[in-house]
Amino acid sequence: MLRQAVQRLLPAGQCLAQQAQRNFGVTAVAAKANLDPIQQLFVDKIREYRTKSAGGKLVDATAQTETALKDSLANLERAYGAAGVDMTQFPTLNFTDPDLMWPGLTQEQKVKMYEVVDAAEEADAAKQAAAQAPPKYDPWEGL
Repeated sequence: MLRQAVQRLLPAGQCLAQQAQRNFGVTAVAAKANLDPIQQLFVDKIREYRTKSAGGKLVDATAQTETALKDSLANLERAYGAAGVDMTQFPTLNFTDPDLMWPGLTQEQKVKMYEVVDAAEEADAAKQAAAQAPPKYDPWEGL
């Protein structure tokens, strides 16, 4: 009986051990006071980057980097005719639905087509009405 109880509890214990191993890394990072040196360096670099990038400029950019950026933006403006547009911002997209029209049809052809469609619909409606109406009783039919 003790053996059966141990066999049933063994998978549960293995599951708990696995969860503890998985969550150890998460809980170690959550404890801010006990950061290891590598984690502390990473956090410090993120904070330093946030303070340097406050103006929206390139971080630690040299004069060469700035001129290369300006040249690239000028090439884009010339290539796409976007003078005066801020190429560093995501564009705003405005889509409008096009007007749908029958390709290659004149007004008379459209009128004829609609007349044919209307006539076909009326014929279908008449057939359906006739099919739904009960047949007339003819007492002389079987004689």
